[in-house]
Amino acid sequence: MWNINLNYSGVDSNKSDKIGNDFVNDLGFTSTSHYQFCHFTNVNEDYTKIMQNVQQEWERIDREFTIPYYVHVSIGWDNSPRFRESAVTRDNTPSNFADALRAARDFVDRHPDRAPLITVNSWNEWTETSYLQPDNVNGYGYLEAVKQVFVDGK
Repeated sequence: MWNINLNYSGVDSNKSDKIGNDFVNDLGFTSTSHYQFCHFTNVNEDYTKIMQNVQQEWERIDREFTIPYYVHVSIGWDNSPRFRESAVTRDNTPSNFADALRAARDFVDRHPDRAPLITVNSWNEWTETSYLQPDNVNGYGYLEAVKQVFVDGK
């Protein structure tokens, strides 16, 4: 059963080189976004380096696609609890996450014709170490970062 391809969209996680403006238009999409940084950049890096690549990707998609792009911010990546060899994002602190949210907010502000939408991965993706929920290491740090950027405006 698992060897049967049930994904008819052809856009499953870097498994297609056909993803482009014509392809998403043909599928009838009216906007696009990402789900996780690991799907389009090397996440085995320092978070600030990852964000440089991410912002370049935001700009590329915005330039090349005719449908609106809604930016995405991932908190980090580390699925080593499930795999022996895994990419691990380093220095994905609440402070660096806040900087990423500011970059996303700036992107949104430069596109006032679009809904002010930013997606975040994720509320509780514990097995990939990409979660907003409080923990023993950062406490409420990631949630405080969201509040700081979008409520306090800092």
